[in-house]
Amino acid sequence: MTLTLAVETSSRVYGAALLDDDRVLARATADRSDPGFVDVGVLAGGVIRDAGRSVADLDRLAVDVGPGNLASVRAGIAYVNAVAFARGVPVVALDSLALLTTEAARLPALVVRPAGGTAVYASLTGEDGHATVRHADLDVVVKELAQRLGDATSAPVAVAGARRGPALALLAEHGLATHDTGLDAPDVDALTTRLRTGEHDPAVVSAAPLTESSVRFRGDEFTAAREALLDGGVALVPTDTVYGLAVHPRRPEAIDALFALKDRPRTRELPIMVATPDELPALGVRVTESARRLLAAFSPGPLTVALGVDAAVAPGWLAGRDEIGVRVPSDPDLRALLSDVGALLVTSANAHGEPTAQAPGPILAQLAGRPDAVVDGGVRSGVPSTVVNCHLDVPRIEREGAVPASEIERVLGASGATRKETAG
Repeated sequence: MTLTLAVETSSRVYGAALLDDDRVLARATADRSDPGFVDVGVLAGGVIRDAGRSVADLDRLAVDVGPGNLASVRAGIAYVNAVAFARGVPVVALDSLALLTTEAARLPALVVRPAGGTAVYASLTGEDGHATVRHADLDVVVKELAQRLGDATSAPVAVAGARRGPALALLAEHGLATHDTGLDAPDVDALTTRLRTGEHDPAVVSAAPLTESSVRFRGDEFTAAREALLDGGVALVPTDTVYGLAVHPRRPEAIDALFALKDRPRTRELPIMVATPDELPALGVRVTESARRLLAAFSPGPLTVALGVDAAVAPGWLAGRDEIGVRVPSDPDLRALLSDVGALLVTSANAHGEPTAQAPGPILAQLAGRPDAVVDGGVRSGVPSTVVNCHLDVPRIEREGAVPASEIERVLGASGATRKETAG
């Protein structure tokens, strides 16, 4: 018998399951748009409790971390850090988490990660094997967790994580004995980037079909699209506006094939689609304040934003580019695909000089060949996304599409954007 906690995140849906070998003892999913959803750690803790078990009973962790909402991913990783560190259980798939497993680990254990400013994600695994996840200012978190421990333990609190220094000092102020493990929590941004770009081996381990997105990619056209993209092919996919030709950015042969299908000279760089704006900093994309406001108002949706690229951070496939168009589509199936395979280069599905047709049949009749995978999503609106260049001092509306220019100006303010036809 092997008791496994399986945790999975996607761009929209999060899941956790407790498995006794292949038998699911308890499982739960949550949509991050639900106001009552907190984070993956709380979800996983609830599953363990529902099965009548504790962290101390676990034999291993299976973690399938997609890009998802990075804030929640951090919280979930803080949770499994605490579990792995306290229990010494092996972590399947994420070897950087295994840095926190050690035969010398002891209970209780505290793992503390930065979360921006003075806030942290903290996971405390108590002597009863139950883990608590908190997200707040460091002093607030440590005070609360110290009170939770109280007189319940005389054992030193083993502390790990990038913020362990200040945490050790605060715990000492509360009269608790501590043990500095000297262990840092993994760099979550770097970890999720490696997972998305396929540089982690194995990339993921999924112990069960936990979430809606993982079930979706079984036996349908998106399965074929996923396989084609990862194999270096071109996929015809429906977006929330028009059909697009998509390729994986790390497959240069696919990019060549895409331009051949369109019979188009390579005069312009291709824009990208991502599952969530949270992915952009890890790709070296500089998100300006104006872009942040627009993405908050219209994303996911029919908005493309041109942004600058930080060459020091950007992956190799963005080398030489100082600007990139970015879009987060609202089509849930496409976003699930993006969550699974990472950012994709996507351009309108039309032959050079021809309008973009609204359905696969007319599109395929235009192209100089056939894509490696075709996803038929029915008739699309045909109205393209609105394009706003936020890589300028004053944002400029380059193309008015599904989002009216008046709405862009409303969000940015009357003088916050110019229109291409009136720009000097």
